[in-house]
Amino acid sequence: MGFGKSKIVAVDDSSIVLKMLEKVLGKKYELHAFVTGARALQFLKDKDRKPDLIILDIDMPEINGYEMLEQINEMEHLEDIPVIFLTSNNDRDYVIKAVAGGAKDYVIKPIDEEILLNKIHLLLKN
Repeated sequence: MGFGKSKIVAVDDSSIVLKMLEKVLGKKYELHAFVTGARALQFLKDKDRKPDLIILDIDMPEINGYEMLEQINEMEHLEDIPVIFLTSNNDRDYVIKAVAGGAKDYVIKPIDEEILLNKIHLLLKN
């Protein structure tokens, strides 16, 4: 991973969640936060700004997390980038759909900082 901070892209339609992620992740990682999937996808299309990990909310207007994951999976330069879903929905079907779509992990809101940091650390280590 080199000497720089690992880059994380986070997408959530809640600015409160994004601020919390900045507080939790900002010291250790280079965080790029987006309130819409469209803006995040625009950012991710640039091969020079390839992140090390992507965090997606599921329930968002316009483009939901599943649709975003599909589009991310179609971008060849992002095929090895782990995706974590971050959502308030703990419905079993949501989890199954997330994993079937290629997500590496699933974190339930409200966010437990220690759990999130440990999951991110494990995914970035591999």
